[in-house]
Amino acid sequence: MKFILNPFHWGRFPVIVAILMSTCVYGQGFSISGRTYNEAGKKIGSVRIVLYNIDKKKVVDFKTPGSGKFKLKNIPDGNYTMNYYGEGGYGGTENISVNGENLNDLSPTLQSLDDQPQIKLKPIVGGVEINWRKTVGAVEFIIYRNNEEVGTVAETIYTDKIEAGITHAYNVVAVKSDQSKGARSVTEYSKALLPAPKNVTTTARKNIVKLDWDSIEGVSVYNVYRDGEMVNSSSENSYTDFKLKYGTEFSYTVAALDHQEEEGDRSIATFTTTHIEMLQPEKLKAESGPGSMELTWRPVTGAVKYLIYLNGALVDSAEITSASVSAEPGADNCFTVSAKDQYGTVGTQSKAACDKSVYPPPETVTGENEISKNLIEWSAVDGASSYNIYRNDDLLSNTSKTAIKDGVLKWDRVYSYHITSLTSDGVEGPASQKIEITVPPVFIIDGKLVNEQGNSNDVDQAKIFLYAKGGKLQEEFTVSNNGKFRFEKEIIKGEYTLKAYGNGSGNGGERIQVVNSDLNDVKISLSTDGLRPTITVERGVGQLTVHWNDLPAAKHYVVYKNNRLLATIVDELSYTDPQVAPGIPTNYDVRTVDVYDLEGPKSNEITETSSFNHPNVTPLVYSGAYTEDGSGRIIKFSWQGIAGVDSYAFFKNGTLLSKQSETTYIDSNTTFNTNYNYEINSIDKDKVEGVNSPKILVTTHKELLAPTVTIEPLINSISLAWASQETATNYKIFRNGSNIADTPDSIFVDNVKPGVEYCYTVSVEDSFQTVGPKAETKCDRGLFAPPGNFSGKVIRNEVSLSWTVTMGATGFRIYRDGKLFHSTPDGTDYIDDSLAFDTEYLYEIASIDQDDYEGPRQKIQMLTHEKVLETELLGESDLQKISLAWERSILSKTDFRYRIYRDGELLDETTEIKYQDFVPAGQFFCYTITIIDQYGTESLKSNEECHKVLVNFPKNLVINGDVKRMMFEWKKMIGAEFYNIYAVDKTTQEEKFHTKTKQYFYEHKDLPFDTEFCYKVSSVDADGDEGPLSEIQCGWVLPPPHITLVEKRFMEGSGNGILDGREHGWIIVKIVNDGRSPARELKPWLEYLDGEATPSLKIDQVTMIPKLDVGDTLTIQYPLYAKLKIESGERKFNIRVDEFTGVDLEPEPISFRTLKIIPPNLVITDFAIDNEWGQHYIPINEVVTISVRIQNLSEGKSDTASIRFRRDSTFVSNDEDELHEFGFVNAGEVLDFKFEILSRVNKFSVHFDLYDYFETKNTQQIHLETMKAYKGADEMIVIETPYPDELIIGEAEIVPELIADLQAASTDRGTIGIVLGNQIFWDPEIEGKPSTTENVKMVREYFHDLFGMADHTIIPSQYWFFNEGISSRDFQALFDPDLGILRKKIESSISYSGESELDLFLYFSGEGTTYKGEKVIIPFDADTTKEFSFYSLKNMYENLKQIQRMSEIGEITLFMDVDFNNSAFPQYLKKPVAEIVEDSKAKKKKRKKKKNDIPEEPIVFVDEEIMPPKTITAFYASTSHQITHDHPDIDNTVFTYYLLKGMRGEADNGDKELTVAELYNYISKNVTDTTGKLYKDLPQVPQLFSSNPDRILYRLP
Repeated sequence: MKFILNPFHWGRFPVIVAILMSTCVYGQGFSISGRTYNEAGKKIGSVRIVLYNIDKKKVVDFKTPGSGKFKLKNIPDGNYTMNYYGEGGYGGTENISVNGENLNDLSPTLQSLDDQPQIKLKPIVGGVEINWRKTVGAVEFIIYRNNEEVGTVAETIYTDKIEAGITHAYNVVAVKSDQSKGARSVTEYSKALLPAPKNVTTTARKNIVKLDWDSIEGVSVYNVYRDGEMVNSSSENSYTDFKLKYGTEFSYTVAALDHQEEEGDRSIATFTTTHIEMLQPEKLKAESGPGSMELTWRPVTGAVKYLIYLNGALVDSAEITSASVSAEPGADNCFTVSAKDQYGTVGTQSKAACDKSVYPPPETVTGENEISKNLIEWSAVDGASSYNIYRNDDLLSNTSKTAIKDGVLKWDRVYSYHITSLTSDGVEGPASQKIEITVPPVFIIDGKLVNEQGNSNDVDQAKIFLYAKGGKLQEEFTVSNNGKFRFEKEIIKGEYTLKAYGNGSGNGGERIQVVNSDLNDVKISLSTDGLRPTITVERGVGQLTVHWNDLPAAKHYVVYKNNRLLATIVDELSYTDPQVAPGIPTNYDVRTVDVYDLEGPKSNEITETSSFNHPNVTPLVYSGAYTEDGSGRIIKFSWQGIAGVDSYAFFKNGTLLSKQSETTYIDSNTTFNTNYNYEINSIDKDKVEGVNSPKILVTTHKELLAPTVTIEPLINSISLAWASQETATNYKIFRNGSNIADTPDSIFVDNVKPGVEYCYTVSVEDSFQTVGPKAETKCDRGLFAPPGNFSGKVIRNEVSLSWTVTMGATGFRIYRDGKLFHSTPDGTDYIDDSLAFDTEYLYEIASIDQDDYEGPRQKIQMLTHEKVLETELLGESDLQKISLAWERSILSKTDFRYRIYRDGELLDETTEIKYQDFVPAGQFFCYTITIIDQYGTESLKSNEECHKVLVNFPKNLVINGDVKRMMFEWKKMIGAEFYNIYAVDKTTQEEKFHTKTKQYFYEHKDLPFDTEFCYKVSSVDADGDEGPLSEIQCGWVLPPPHITLVEKRFMEGSGNGILDGREHGWIIVKIVNDGRSPARELKPWLEYLDGEATPSLKIDQVTMIPKLDVGDTLTIQYPLYAKLKIESGERKFNIRVDEFTGVDLEPEPISFRTLKIIPPNLVITDFAIDNEWGQHYIPINEVVTISVRIQNLSEGKSDTASIRFRRDSTFVSNDEDELHEFGFVNAGEVLDFKFEILSRVNKFSVHFDLYDYFETKNTQQIHLETMKAYKGADEMIVIETPYPDELIIGEAEIVPELIADLQAASTDRGTIGIVLGNQIFWDPEIEGKPSTTENVKMVREYFHDLFGMADHTIIPSQYWFFNEGISSRDFQALFDPDLGILRKKIESSISYSGESELDLFLYFSGEGTTYKGEKVIIPFDADTTKEFSFYSLKNMYENLKQIQRMSEIGEITLFMDVDFNNSAFPQYLKKPVAEIVEDSKAKKKKRKKKKNDIPEEPIVFVDEEIMPPKTITAFYASTSHQITHDHPDIDNTVFTYYLLKGMRGEADNGDKELTVAELYNYISKNVTDTTGKLYKDLPQVPQLFSSNPDRILYRLP
């Protein structure tokens, strides 16, 4: 038994066994039909037919029914090859051509060749698999590819390993045991499928996954699969999958398609997980700091770094949830934070946190004690308004200066100070570092004065002065008769001077030092001899210097020369007399002057003479000769004689060399490069030596040494080199003993003839022309030159070398980094490629001669370019621009630029690492960055960043309150698709979505009076992304008006108080608005009491009054007119005035009397419905026109008549023209009237009150239904005489049992329904089922009443949308997963309902067929000549599958009452076999046997042609090989009838929870039983496809 498993495909229900009955194939174009025959002309069947087009692409491969008949439909023009294979070895082939017309009645004759293999080809990856049946007598088979033998096998299978992408021709020939060959098989064509792409890699970024894989040669396109479902195709070997769910794992596979769009194997699944969504950081707080803000926020899952923005600009980042960010003090600083994950993805910015930072403290604070005051100074803080100074943490003062003196101090204390900076508004910053200043302790100095007798008691009235260091008088004290003194004024640690002046007791003084304690018992001796100094005198050349001892009591000193005052000296203890003649004695003494300016006694006296001057000596070091003769070492001294001097003493290094009268001296006892100090003095006539001259420093020259010479052969020259000597100014070159040149350089090149030996030596000459010894002699010879113009050029990591040849050279050698890598006899260039990037290479080239002797190398250093690597891009957007930032290129040795690409196009170039693109709002833009260096090398593109600028909240938003409404207006925002309006609680600031609109204005109606309402508005772009909300705006609804009746009265023309026939009258009222706001749109009218109005009394309509201001009064007249046949009676009315907001006038009764006349007979004889689309049905919630025909079915006449249109409570619209009055009406006359109606329910009634001339009232009721077909106005009839006694129109329809008393069920989620049906078709040959209309109508009732779906959650929301049939474009528009009606309906339902997830229920009643091998639904405009006029189940499933990927969609359930065997097309009917298989493990019934006792193998049929994806549950009315039937007694199909009965609850097992399995079991049993009885040969077995049969569809009440 053959099995293709399944019925439900994932469920646990029976499998239906069927057999294939007939075959039909569809293409596009013309048909090919015929029947196959054998050589005898007899019919052959069944036959396999294979059709190839001119490109050898297989078009058709199918098997005919047993009759051998075939028909291929819609085959395009072209040339074809058709192969035939029948049982018993019959086969054949023929070439056919389709040229603009059908090919009919083909009768191919098949030959029976029992030794001809019948082959079947199967393309596989990397080859073609060939199968055939073994022929009679064959022992092996030869396989031919393109007429070339490729293999021989004994089996009946062969795999030909070939490359993919090329179609090949195959034949097989049987070889018999006698080595004879059978007939060659018919040629079949095939190719190898492309292999699965290798190295499929995925890169996740945000909620985007980028796939890359190795390209495959010959591929036309790649199919990309996500989680097993194809998501897209790509012509490149990469694909980017956008808008995925964050933090979710996906598996991807890729398959390659060849030139004939056949798919090869899929790649091994690659798994990747999208990144965790970087959410907005919450609870951001900003606290002010010194020139900074301290930020904290809550962590974001997955974040590794946080980016910090100040006033919109990126300023810092942090890896923890806190940061200290510099900010301008005193300014408003608003911060936001965004999270960044490990992949560089940056999330949205947090809500802003704002505060002001403070100024930092001064950087430096210094302090200094000024004895009784402390001076504090500090550095200025830029921008600070003032400073607070704190002493010991207490505020001392505030100042705008940068220094202050603190004078309120205590001695011997340590004071601490710190400073703070203040902003202009007084905000204080942090404290500076503290400094400490010590106020020193103060001490006491006391003692006594003692006279020359050592007695202090006799010292009286003496003055003693205390001087601080520097001579400042600090305190004075007058001594009493006890000689004691005491000083205590601010005496701190330091040096002091005491000066005492006794009153007859003499003078004295003392230098003292106060350390860390009082200084007591200081004793100062007084001397009456005065202040007498002791002096000494120091000789000098023409001068004498006087020195003396320190006397503390002295104010200053006076110096006397030869008893004459010479100088007064203060604070010094010496004096130099500069003009003293040598040899002449001079006398000196010194005296003191005290504080009273009294001169003291004379010091000792000294007489001295000054010295003669020493001569000026000129030293000279010998030079200009050879060192061996002392040049540079011997020194000669000379000087001019001094008048009055007889001789001179000459010293060397302090040692006397000579006393002589001569004025020259030669010192030969010296060495090279040595310092010597010489002195000289003059000896006077008394042989007394004068003062020595200053030391004369003389340095001998540096010794010149023989250089060490190196010799190097050069090109046509010899190079000499030696170490330079510091003193050398010239070098003498000797060649072969002759001085050939002098040079100041330490190198010399001698141009010589190559190959000849020369010998050289060198000696040194210094600046004094002293010549040193010669160097050692050395010999060598010249060399040949290397190639010239050796140069290189770098291109990326290649170096191109070039040179010119050297005359006479026999070849060249090139070295890289010292290693030989290229030789050439005559080449002049070479390219060195595949080098490392950013690497320095040394290249050398040398010439070689015929003896292979290598000359010198020419060198060049080359640096390859740095490798230009791609960078990493980050992007973010605000409300104005998209900001890009990227990592700086690592290029460091070359100039480079960044290229910015937007949507693949070059946008700009820059050298910065950031860029701002101001783009339109509401549109995604994708960016990449490349780096291009100065050489034009451009890197790979960076990662792609896609962002868009959200549309800002509407500008110029104005919200004003009005009566019972709030009025909105705003400016249109570019990029906004619609606008969201939020109601805001002013107290809690809580926002609640109110509505959305595409307009630039809005009215929030039906609001309570005198109430404040607050709102925010945002813009939403075409992708549904919402921008920020506007600031809150509030307004007040105006308070209510109030209308009061002031006056009322009735008036008529005759004055009798009764309204007679054909008389005018008036009801006159006066009202006042005594409310708090204007009354608007006042509509006065009269309300009938005690019955309804009669046509004989005409009440004219009163014009609406637009406005009645507060406090204003208004008089209203209600015009009345009694017709000729007015009835007699009391007319009672309520006076009514309706106001726009519902604050109406309280009804006020009024009455008057009229007469009574006999009426004629006016009745409604017909009615019609017309809508604005020219149709004759009533859509729910839409305005239509009802036409009413009134006819006078009486012989009587009416002078006047009226018709009043009354509405019941179902109406949401009133017809302003609901009362019609008309003039004279003859017998049998017809009058037509039109009224506008709009209903919110499916069934309703309207009432017409007819009043004739005699006020005879005839009330007629018309029962109406929405979406029911009625006649048009031009189809209404006229009743002819004799008139009927009773005429009934518009009777109420009897409600069918199936839809009566439906109770609402409950579902786990919100629901959306699709109810579709096609009964009529453009092609008259296509017949639909009459039950389709009733099916759709009842299912729509069930969706509405059972599931609680409102009209706006059902597609179509208006019944008439598809009244004329559903076209192929309608199907596409409905199910388009990106822009279709269903997707938009889902999005709008989510938006309005607030549901987070919805289930989808789809019902379809209509026709289907098989087209081009696929099951399709037949649209209204189906045309077999137009391929796309059919809608395939595959397409519908694919679209639904994509829609189900929306996070808002849960379960999708299909109810498909569709017949795939419409009689207008070939039918694929299969009769069921008696056997039913429960599942693969179920016990099988005993099989019937054929005549030859071989058990028949029935095929367990699984209807895979209609199988949906696993995630979709589908109920089908039958298999695709059966016919669906109408119920004979009910206006429904059998399937839909039992579907509805089961949904009402009959399928439930009693637990009130209806599952998929329960519903299917009920439908399957009843449909199978019913159709089995009614249509025994063509039963109908429903099908279920479900991966979860136990799922609860809904819960019954």
